[in-house]
Amino acid sequence: MCGIAGILRLNKNIQLKYKPKVLEVLKLRGPDAQRYYAFEDAIFYHTRLSIIDLSSQSHQPFFLNEKKCIVFNGEIFNYKELSGQLDNIQTSGDVEVLIKHFDKYKVNGLHQLNGFFAFAYYDDIQKELYLVRDRYGEKPLYYYYDEDVFAFASEIFPLLHLIQKKLPINYDALYTYFRLHYIAGEDSILKGIKRLLPGHYLHIYNNQIQVQKWYYFNSFDKDDDFKSILESAVEKRLVSDAPIGAFLSGGVDSSIICAIAKQFKTDLHTFSLGYKNESLYNETNDALKVARYIGSIHHNFEITTDEVIEHLNEILLNIDEPFADSSAINVYFLTSKIKPYATVALSGDGADELWMGYNKHKIFLLKTFPVIKLLALLINPILSVIPDSRSIKFLNNIRKIKKFSKASQLSPLKKYIYLSEWTTDTYIHQLFNRRLNNHYFYSLFDKYKQLSEIEIFNKADIDIVLSYDMLYKTDYFGMLNAVEIRSPYLDHRVVEWALQTSFDNKIHYTQQKYLLKKTFSHLLPESVFQKKKSGFEIPLHKILSDKIQGYSYLEKDFIYEQKLFNYNQVAKLINNLPKNMDDAALKLWAIIVFQHWYNKFEPFIDKNI
Repeated sequence: MCGIAGILRLNKNIQLKYKPKVLEVLKLRGPDAQRYYAFEDAIFYHTRLSIIDLSSQSHQPFFLNEKKCIVFNGEIFNYKELSGQLDNIQTSGDVEVLIKHFDKYKVNGLHQLNGFFAFAYYDDIQKELYLVRDRYGEKPLYYYYDEDVFAFASEIFPLLHLIQKKLPINYDALYTYFRLHYIAGEDSILKGIKRLLPGHYLHIYNNQIQVQKWYYFNSFDKDDDFKSILESAVEKRLVSDAPIGAFLSGGVDSSIICAIAKQFKTDLHTFSLGYKNESLYNETNDALKVARYIGSIHHNFEITTDEVIEHLNEILLNIDEPFADSSAINVYFLTSKIKPYATVALSGDGADELWMGYNKHKIFLLKTFPVIKLLALLINPILSVIPDSRSIKFLNNIRKIKKFSKASQLSPLKKYIYLSEWTTDTYIHQLFNRRLNNHYFYSLFDKYKQLSEIEIFNKADIDIVLSYDMLYKTDYFGMLNAVEIRSPYLDHRVVEWALQTSFDNKIHYTQQKYLLKKTFSHLLPESVFQKKKSGFEIPLHKILSDKIQGYSYLEKDFIYEQKLFNYNQVAKLINNLPKNMDDAALKLWAIIVFQHWYNKFEPFIDKNI
């Protein structure tokens, strides 16, 4: 796990200069070594978190014959197998294998890689650059180009320091952020900066820039055994020369990973996080029970809301793009706590998307009970006059019934969007002083129009929720503490098996994740599989209620000077916060996160466009 950046000269009349600030702002991603190298037409930057081959031999930029180099973020888990196809391997790490493998096979060799990665390969003889991103978007990669330069980086902030230009806010992406609480797709929050999409590569030759897809789902052998595939995925992700452990919440997904990992690593350390005196936000007892059952060395960490408030500004100061999935706060604190024990942690990310384990997927369970659907429709007029609140148990249950009732009346794609969004189009237009365009947001879902309802819920979750919410969260907020998070469920063999198995193996009568649970039921106590799903949530309402008074980014003078938000709507949310009516806490959180981002990036924002 590392930070990468680079710049390529497209206009021979300009000079490239080394920018030391790039390494400085990338250092959190790679505290163990920071280096750069300047060619005549390109400069490459790398900050290293040493995990495989801890020696300086694997520092980057890594060179091949002095004229070719690579900067690489991620891990290649099958690098030892690949090294058998290559000549004269001198190091014990994966970076040398990757550069020689790519130099030999180019894009055609990417399918052989088992891992997560974002890398840039440069050939100074051919003046040729490749950028490559992994299959599902586990590792981030942004890029920018104009008539003079092409630049890229793991994060937006160092990219801006490379290009030294002000860019306007992308209001299409901003709309998407407030609708989903994260930004999805190719666009970023700033116009001109793009994401390289998962499973894509970018090629520059003779100043011609081409972006193409390299990864397509492959058919699996019908004789392949799912149990063996997931066990192999876990085993491969235990390869590390740095200390390694696993996250354990006590739920199905992480418990299965930890139970499998314990078979390969007898001294496995497991970690969980919860909030003191907040029973709804504390699963540490469940995690401890599982740890005792599988025999791991377990560490329960408990934090308080006061501790979150104390560090909140520090956390938000480091955000690179507006991102309002509040569970990212938990990822930050958990990775900060495990540092004395591990630099790498396995996680259960990806299982909910692959095996349809979210609450919104319960609509396929409920559809087996037509009476419930009919009852919801009949009582909907009554429910519509009752206010919503996630902080009052009765009103939260009413909110869920209303949500299901409305969803049951929608077409498949509209139903998916409705159950995935946090706010509505109407609310967003009331919140802003300017009209925001929703075309980009809806374009994200265009390719699912011809799919069946259950296919939409499964495929869109993998493409959108997983890639732009869950994986952004684990990468970015784990890297704030220089911790690499690996998910065995995202081994491409596991993903492809899950995508091509029957939906009956995912949603089976009254049970979600049916085959996943059935396959590994022998490893864990029955109570794990009966446990009600609980997200990795934070007591957001309590945190904001304690912090909101005097919050400068929400004050009238600041809002008016910013000329972006309608202050009356912001004031309404603040007034609704005490009882958390109309999801006030979540909506305010999205505004607060954006305001922190805006304050940090303001020197780079072109406000004239």
